[in-house]
Amino acid sequence: MKCLCFSDSHGTSRGIRRALSLHRDAEVVFFLGDGLLDIMPLVSEYTKLAWIFVRGNCDTFREVDNREAKITDTITLVGKKIVLTHGDRYGAKSGYGELISLAKRSCADIVLFGHTHQPYEKFYSEDEVYLFNPGSIGEGYLSLKSYGVINLTESGVLLSHGFLT
Repeated sequence: MKCLCFSDSHGTSRGIRRALSLHRDAEVVFFLGDGLLDIMPLVSEYTKLAWIFVRGNCDTFREVDNREAKITDTITLVGKKIVLTHGDRYGAKSGYGELISLAKRSCADIVLFGHTHQPYEKFYSEDEVYLFNPGSIGEGYLSLKSYGVINLTESGVLLSHGFLT
């Protein structure tokens, strides 16, 4: 199952729209906050995709497509338990200890987070958890906008980043 992961669009959906056009085989889109208004029209337009989202510290709206945008959410896909959060409530800019603790409490295989605007991917073998940040798909933060590509299969997890200029 191919999933796309976005965070921190901060007022523009152009990057998300472009990445969606490059990955037409994606089935799920994760949005990790700070731009819920940006995804509202996309959720209505791309109805064949499953949209899973949480809100960030800059999101004033709490609902998308009549669904609550939680601070932290959990879903299981292809046997992998995934926790989504923006990251601000778990100290993402200060380190990853709180995110790893969240993974342990949730028995998660993967924790998706944003907030730092920096792409990040690491498997913590001692805790058996992946931490993954797609970076920022918004404009003006880095010369390259970034997003995540997550491939889930029965045999494993493959995480990677895509970059747009």
